[in-house]
Amino acid sequence: MILQLSTTTPWNTNYCTEEGQIIYKVTSGAPSIGPRLMKISRIVAPELGSSETLDDWAFRDVFKPLAEVAYNAILSSRIKYGEKDESVSKFFRQGDWGFYGRSKVFTGPDGKEYAWSLTARVPKLHVNGTNTPIAIFHRHRMGIIDDARPASLEIFAAGEHMVDLILVTFVYIEKLRRARERAAARNPWAGGGGL
Repeated sequence: MILQLSTTTPWNTNYCTEEGQIIYKVTSGAPSIGPRLMKISRIVAPELGSSETLDDWAFRDVFKPLAEVAYNAILSSRIKYGEKDESVSKFFRQGDWGFYGRSKVFTGPDGKEYAWSLTARVPKLHVNGTNTPIAIFHRHRMGIIDDARPASLEIFAAGEHMVDLILVTFVYIEKLRRARERAAARNPWAGGGGL
């Protein structure tokens, strides 16, 4: 499954199918002193009334709230998803070291552990302790050397049972990874580590 982004900012964009149907919307308020609230909503399947057909729904996109991420650069960020409203330190546990800090490990609905690796260019999700890929982010390409393409989140078949959770965790992880990338660029001697 490929979810294409309508912008290059994963925490303020629409996630669409390759045909252009919006599946998820992520909106983010302007940066402020407090946490940046990222609201994630998902398209709702139509409930047809007795006199309606699928054609009546062709251009009606109805979305419902799915999750909220309160990203805080100083204090602990929070993720509200389903029945959970937890600090990221409870939602994720620390994993192996990567380019921009330790990987972030969470438990999926199937009871397995999954880890987001904070690599130098893009985050990658895999089954914890293995190289089994679950999802990878592809940055936007302008088409100068390779073919142009929009930014996208590719979710492999092994992750299709938890697409909502992958998207929610990805939004937080990529915001964190880019913040660490910017910090390392400002101070190359500091590295990208950190917890």
